[in-house]
Amino acid sequence: MEAKERKLTVIGRHVRVSFPDLGFTQVDAKVDTGAFRTVLHCERCEEVDTPKGKQLEADFKLEGDVIKRLYFAEYFSKEFKSSFGEKEKRFCVKTTLQIGKKKIKSSVSLTDRSDMKFQVLIGRKTLLRRFLVDVSQKFA
Repeated sequence: MEAKERKLTVIGRHVRVSFPDLGFTQVDAKVDTGAFRTVLHCERCEEVDTPKGKQLEADFKLEGDVIKRLYFAEYFSKEFKSSFGEKEKRFCVKTTLQIGKKKIKSSVSLTDRSDMKFQVLIGRKTLLRRFLVDVSQKFA
């Protein structure tokens, strides 16, 4: 039986990613094949009671100094281990992200990355069977 041949898009170690559902476009991101899930910078996120029920309230500051507050009815929390070995409970949301012409529906974890160079990490769950990473390239 012949295996299906799938053409992978080649990307560099840094890419520009958009989150159309969230209103963010062309955000610089680091491709991290060591990370399982994609991570998005969030200044603050917490569960709140709203007229629509319990929701996740999240503050983002990805473009300039303006804070954008968004609410998510569908979310979950998960425990993650950082690259330093520390455990941290994070909220995750499902959203669409776009790299080049490819739109991908994915779950994204939210955490404060204000002290990091890149506010977005693209993890291997997003990359799998879609992209081939050429580490010699940036923003390819």
